[in-house]
Amino acid sequence: MEYIAILLFLAIVGGLLWRDTSKKKPVVKKTAVKKPSKPVVADKNNNGITSKAELKKLTKNQLVEFADKKNLKIKKSGSKASVINDIHSQLRK
Repeated sequence: MEYIAILLFLAIVGGLLWRDTSKKKPVVKKTAVKKPSKPVVADKNNNGITSKAELKKLTKNQLVEFADKKNLKIKKSGSKASVINDIHSQLRK
């Protein structure tokens, strides 16, 4: 009789623990919120001429964004140096 009561007690406790662990809450992944990018200013001294030195200070993504705004044709898959050369040669015209 005592064994039956102990087994019944263990079965109830085990069932409660199993049910509690099977109801795990799903993991919610936090997505990073992209901050709006600052406007790309390639001509820092506002003289109307964008020099290669000013272009070199920008990241490649900023250079591509700048070229898109100015409707310049560049090879996006090229290196940063080739993108700078493409932009500078088209701006000089």
